[in-house]
Amino acid sequence: MATYIMLMKFLDPGLDSIQNASAGRAAGKKAAKALGITWKQQYLIMGEYDVITILDAPSDEVVAKFALMGMTGSLAITTMRAFTESEADKLIKELRPPD
Repeated sequence: MATYIMLMKFLDPGLDSIQNASAGRAAGKKAAKALGITWKQQYLIMGEYDVITILDAPSDEVVAKFALMGMTGSLAITTMRAFTESEADKLIKELRPPD
């Protein structure tokens, strides 16, 4: 499975219901599991984004579906594919110099 990082920002509706954040997280974990996604960790963060979630998923398509399910107007979501050190080393090793 591949690793994905989701960066999230609370929008006004999400800020209005911040007291229900743990229920939203539980619903997210349930939805992830139903799609075959492993929810590794979620963090409340400071800076440009408010929340970061680390997931393992079987494909880009599955993560895209999961992200679309989370776009309820409470969060703006940016999703990125993350490569482990060994995956990055393999990609770099396979690079060919230009002809």
